[in-house]
Amino acid sequence: MKKIFFWLNCARAYSLPMSITAWLIPFVYGITHKGNVLYGIIALAGIISAHLGANLFDDYMDYKRYVKNGKSIPLQKGKCSFLLNNETTERKVLSAVGIYFGIAIFVGCFFIYLYKLPVIIIMAITGVLCLLYPRSSYYGFGELIIGTIFSPLLFCGVYYVMAEKCSVTLLLLSVPFAIVTVLLLYVHSFMDFKYDCIDHKRTLCTLLKTKEKAYKLFTFLIFTAYFYIFGLVSIKLLPAVYLVTGVTLWQAVKLCKTAEQYIDREPETEEEFMNVFEKAQSLPVIFALFLILGCLLDYLQ
Repeated sequence: MKKIFFWLNCARAYSLPMSITAWLIPFVYGITHKGNVLYGIIALAGIISAHLGANLFDDYMDYKRYVKNGKSIPLQKGKCSFLLNNETTERKVLSAVGIYFGIAIFVGCFFIYLYKLPVIIIMAITGVLCLLYPRSSYYGFGELIIGTIFSPLLFCGVYYVMAEKCSVTLLLLSVPFAIVTVLLLYVHSFMDFKYDCIDHKRTLCTLLKTKEKAYKLFTFLIFTAYFYIFGLVSIKLLPAVYLVTGVTLWQAVKLCKTAEQYIDREPETEEEFMNVFEKAQSLPVIFALFLILGCLLDYLQ
């Protein structure tokens, strides 16, 4: 049991609320449309395994990039501590990555056996994006990859294995959730702005050159998610019940105020970094819960 918790900790299991809440939206939507509950739960096992494997592989690549080149790892969520503290070996880390991805592939093969081409396409795109992600922050599309994986691809995949069809409504809902999911990564980059510039990383923040401009984009993206839903309700592409997500606007405003404190400075300790990151993580979770509430209210109408 200790080994299981150790490898969960190494793979940053604390980030799982992002993937679990992302899965929960199409899962609940699938239930309200008579989808297969068991298949939805099996899909969750694959999603969690892929998420943990990607996290661990990303940290391993950081370790290779920084330590092997004689550099110190920047302040980023205690990354690679299991290797830096000699708690395990590189070979064991790669084995753990293989196990995580192996479980995800096994789940994927099960659904490929059932549904063939549609699942193959979704899995292939997701797999390629997961492999590209560790280097994506040097090419300016890391946020786009995360938003794509955790929203349209995940929404389509989960709902398809449950109901064997796609949903336009669910695809529309994936857009605002993609935005708030991207904001989680954006907060990370915003607080690591100085380190990313030194390391020549190309994130949305560093592409804007200054933290003042990065903060303006941050607030713009947050409120775009809410205006998007309001716009779709206005033109009757979404039922009015989805306006319930507006309740989470107070959380978005709080996050804006928290981020504003770091326009002129960086977090001083890892603990401070993690406190802000946890606040940022709460927005997509709460937003997802109210999207789910909208799904249920729509079903009960």
